[in-house]
This record gives sequence, C-alpha cells and structure tokens, in this order.
Amino acid sequence: MPDHPTSTSLSRRDAIGALALGAAILPRVAHAAPATIVHAIAFDGFPIFDPRPVGALAKRLFPDRGEALAQQWSAKLFGYAWLYTSAGQYAGFDALADASLRYTAEALQLALSDRDRSALVGAYAQLDIWPDVRPALVKLRAAGVRLAFLSNLSEATLRANMARSGIAELFEQVLSTDRVRQFKPARAAYAMALDAFGLPKSRIGFAAFGGWDAAGAAWFGYRTAWVNRLGVPREPIEPGPAIVAPGMEAVLALAGIA
Repeated sequence: MPDHPTSTSLSRRDAIGALALGAAILPRVAHAAPATIVHAIAFDGFPIFDPRPVGALAKRLFPDRGEALAQQWSAKLFGYAWLYTSAGQYAGFDALADASLRYTAEALQLALSDRDRSALVGAYAQLDIWPDVRPALVKLRAAGVRLAFLSNLSEATLRANMARSGIAELFEQVLSTDRVRQFKPARAAYAMALDAFGLPKSRIGFAAFGGWDAAGAAWFGYRTAWVNRLGVPREPIEPGPAIVAPGMEAVLALAGIA
C-alpha cells in the first residue's frame, strides 16, 4: 500500500487517481442542517475509502506518464460507466476499470504488462479509510443511525476495504450496483437503499464523494451530504446537496449530530 498524506485538505494533483466517480472540496462548511433528520445514511465508497493510492501506483509504475495515465483512465472509466448504463448494458466495475485502463495505455502508447494492469485494477480493493471516518461512523452508530454502502464498486471490493480497516461491523448493508446492473446515477441504483432500509426517502440520507453523485441522489429524493474532499467546484444544477463540507462533518450534520 503506497504511503499517502493524511490531510483532508488536498491538491488537485494528489486527487488525480480518484476514479471518475467524481469529487470535491469546497470551503469549510456547508449549508444549514436539513429540517428532517435522517434515520439511515447510504454512502458512496469514496467518502469512506481514500482512492488516491490508485493514482499514486500509476505514477510509480510510469514516473514520466503516470499522472496522465491516472487522469485519462479515470475519465475513460467514468465515461464507460455512463455509456453502459445509458445503453441498457452492464459490466461490473472491475471489468470496466480493466477495459478503460487498456484503452488509455494504448492511447498513451504505454507498454502495460498484465501484472501492472492487474495491480492497478486491484488497487481499488486495497484502500484505507480517510482519517476522519472511524470517529464519525462511531458517532453515527451511537446515535442509532443505520449505515450502508451504495456504490458502483463491487461488493467484494467494498468488503475487502471494510475488512482492511475494521469497519465492517458498523455497516448493516453493502449495496453494489451489480445487484441492479445499472451504475449510478441510474434511479434503480439509488433505489436499492429504500428496500435495504425499509424506510421512506425522507428518512434516508446519502453521502456523496462526487458532485455528480450528490446531484443524482438529490434528484432521486434523498437528503444529500457532499463530502467534498478534492477541490472540484459545485455542480451548477438544482436541487443540489443539502450540506457540503470537506469531510465527515457533512454526514454528521445530515444526521443532526454536532
């Protein structure tokens, strides 16, 4: 596992390897906490898991071109996810990550070995949590807030990362888009939390890493916190997230916890 900074105040360069499941960091707080306090929160994977080591590995493998590889791979992966979903097709995250990586390496004329390709795709299942995650999750569970993942990552990848950081017992559901064979922001993907929690939309919050995901969850009808870690501007579309902050304080506010 590559070393990486622990600060939640990050540069855009540090964030290059974060898959194009989107991202951001705006000024330190947010909008006022919503009037309706949620009873359950569904998380995208990356408010919890730090994806920067994926890009860091690309830079180690290709010191001169690794940044370009990470950036273009991320964008291609994001594009493939939307292409498949809009066309009514589906392939799991790992398959799309591999396909988009192979395309990007060829486009950049990089000699990418099978071993390096496997290591880069596999890096998504070897992520650590952000420093502020565990204390916030413990507070949420102590307050009786129910937690789940709702992610484009596979269930196996999510569970591997949960086990790595010892947070599995804090989550009652692990919802991968593999279940509905549609990536977020498809409505069927967000709807998984309704069945999983058995609650109405008004009682379910969503914690997004990317601005696009915050918009998608808000459009679906969830109260949404944007854990805006990486410095991308807010999407100029409405309705936007109810709360925006650089770290897990956004999620605590969504649940009405100081």
